[in-house]
Amino acid sequence: MEAWYRIYGGALMRALLYSADGVYFARLGGGAVMAWRREGEGWSKGQAELPDNAAKIDFETLPQELREEVLAVLARAEAVRGPMGGASN
Repeated sequence: MEAWYRIYGGALMRALLYSADGVYFARLGGGAVMAWRREGEGWSKGQAELPDNAAKIDFETLPQELREEVLAVLARAEAVRGPMGGASN
């Protein structure tokens, strides 16, 4: 289930979201995987391998306080990739 998200400026973002063992994952358009883990009262973020037991989830399944952070990562990834998929003109 690939999801498209309308974000800042009306751009559409593509990502697959997963969860496993209390960790949330986003597979970005280029194949990189970001993971968020609860640490104290906040979240830590870093690149990760998607575990075999990860289950696909919907955006609404993400904890409310994590949704904005996930959208920000997607927006940054799209900005870096650019309109031509990262190709130089």
